[in-house]
Amino acid sequence: MDTHLPASRDDSDLAKLYRFELISSTYLSQRSLSTEATPVAMERQTKSASPALDAGFPPLVVVEFCKDVQQELLDWMVTRLRAGKSVGGAELLVRVAADRMGRKRVLHVGATKERLLEAAELSGIRKPNQEGFLSYFTCKNMQDFTGKDNDMDSLLSTAEKQRLVEHELINMRAIEFDKHLPGYDKLTLYVGKSLIQKCMNKGVIVQMYPLHERDTLKRLGHDWYQNLVAIQPLDDIRSYFGEKLGVYFAFLGFYTQALVPPALIGIVYFLLSWDNVNKHTFFAGFNLIWVTVFLEAWKRRCNELAYGWGTIGMQTVEEPRAAFKGTMGVNPVTGRNEPTSPSWKRNVKLYGASLPIVMVCLIVAFYVMLIYFRLEFWAQGRYKLDPTLFNRLLLFVPTTLYALVVLSMNAAYRVLATKLTNWENHRLQSSYENQLIVKLVLFDFINCFMSLFYIAFVLQDLRLLRISLATLLITMQIVGQMQEVLVPYLLKKYKKWELQKQGKENGEEKFDDMEMQKRQAKYPGTFDDYLELFLQFGYVFLFSSAYPLAAFWALLNNVLEVRTDAFKLCRVFQRPFSHLAASVGAWQVAFEVMGVIAVITNCALIAISPQSKSFFPESSTTELLLIFVGIEHLILGAKLCIAYLVPDTPEWVETALAKIEHQSREALKHDRSQQTRRLFEKGSSLDIDFPERSGPVETEI
Repeated sequence: MDTHLPASRDDSDLAKLYRFELISSTYLSQRSLSTEATPVAMERQTKSASPALDAGFPPLVVVEFCKDVQQELLDWMVTRLRAGKSVGGAELLVRVAADRMGRKRVLHVGATKERLLEAAELSGIRKPNQEGFLSYFTCKNMQDFTGKDNDMDSLLSTAEKQRLVEHELINMRAIEFDKHLPGYDKLTLYVGKSLIQKCMNKGVIVQMYPLHERDTLKRLGHDWYQNLVAIQPLDDIRSYFGEKLGVYFAFLGFYTQALVPPALIGIVYFLLSWDNVNKHTFFAGFNLIWVTVFLEAWKRRCNELAYGWGTIGMQTVEEPRAAFKGTMGVNPVTGRNEPTSPSWKRNVKLYGASLPIVMVCLIVAFYVMLIYFRLEFWAQGRYKLDPTLFNRLLLFVPTTLYALVVLSMNAAYRVLATKLTNWENHRLQSSYENQLIVKLVLFDFINCFMSLFYIAFVLQDLRLLRISLATLLITMQIVGQMQEVLVPYLLKKYKKWELQKQGKENGEEKFDDMEMQKRQAKYPGTFDDYLELFLQFGYVFLFSSAYPLAAFWALLNNVLEVRTDAFKLCRVFQRPFSHLAASVGAWQVAFEVMGVIAVITNCALIAISPQSKSFFPESSTTELLLIFVGIEHLILGAKLCIAYLVPDTPEWVETALAKIEHQSREALKHDRSQQTRRLFEKGSSLDIDFPERSGPVETEI
């Protein structure tokens, strides 16, 4: 989990003070490690952590070691998890459990209420106070958040507790006496290395995951995917799965609602007729303006959610990725020892190897497209010679096969892009994700839309464009639903059947729920879901004037997508660790760029259509193009005006943030005045003469 720093637009004194305290506390903790972390001190610390205290706690996180793990390492890890932080421990509750074969290699990890509240304060978590305004949580002012009843249980959701425990696990680091993992002499350690990450990178720990809450999950599922007409319970989703997934489902629902107007207009055009330049122009113009309205309205909605969830304006000091490699150095922000690598090495890999490989993949995709067109022309020629029902059905075969090939190429390229991005050795997770997004968006955009651009602007065949667009869109949506939900669900059913079979053989009537969660597949994240929506967004709006029904098919798919994505999260996959998020990140830029490209393609489509030429009979091709270039610039200007006139943040959120800033400044001034008063009182008791100030007293405004 990231460490959050207060953010403000003018970098307030409070933010500077918080950053100074964060860096100072990190430095002092490291000094304490170097002075106190002796074997005698560790023994004294660990004796106070009695295993008997860990007997009946509710586990939050499960850590599973490999089957042949050394007992020495397991005992050492349990000791470190229970030990105090001053000796490199995590001060967590730990219980050792056995797997179905009786091997004790599973750790159930939890934490006391006091430990969780301390971690919440140190992580800079923000919560609404009794007045309804966001404020940084502190244990000292706990009643400002819990009220008079001081209900600590409801202060932190289970997802937040699990995220805090994960943060403490990952940040349990090696000290100067840790030379290697016990029982594994070749797995060396250095000061500051995360012990859990080291074990996971080397396969000593096979998985670490948070546990589901079955009763809460059942209620959430009933209000979510089982109710076909209810609005998504976004606050409950965020409370159970975290802010990042909450933002994704909020975006999916908001985008689905935004598809309703173009879908309705598309149905009307389909029932009547769209072979008219006026209808083409109106529908394309409406869609292009509507895209801008949707994206700007989403920014406002996202900021509302981010404020309510305490993530708006957050700043983070990111930890290095577990897979990052380099020579040992000192982090200038945290002061910890960690691997460092010069940026020129990463740039050489990025531009000297990754970029050429991506270009080769794009060339391969281009030649695959040419093969598709050869098959398409062959099928059309066969139908012209013999217009039978079989040959008519044969017209859809090349496009359907090409859609399946495109999906297969996208999947193969995704594996390649992931390996290339891993090889580039990015230090931060955000940098890693951004580079992966660029690679996948670039390839998938060209691979999915290249054939449509060729049909539209080289062949200039609007009929073939409609058929190809409809076939690609519908085929990809059907195959995508099967890949995302049906296949994982069948695998889960098979694992459950296998577990029940083993239980009957061992004389067990019921199987353990924890054992079932252990066997569930790991949730792959929202990356593929955002990419799927991005490509669908392109199919709907890039060529909306050619195929108005695209919005209807996308709407139908997304209504189902909300339920299937919710179903796979609740029933198919392991519970993912929650992650903070204030927006959709780089995907917002990707959708906005797609909206600009859609303006160009739709204006060009209308310009080259036969109806436009008949509408301007006396205009040459050059004059016609100039007319529609002017229209394109007008639409782009309208988009810019809408983006400028519609503020990204609602006024009430701006007011609330300004009030928080004011309260922070007042609290800072109050703390300073208290410190000054104590200093003068101490000086008076020691009979110290302070020099008198001359001139007016300056006050901070």
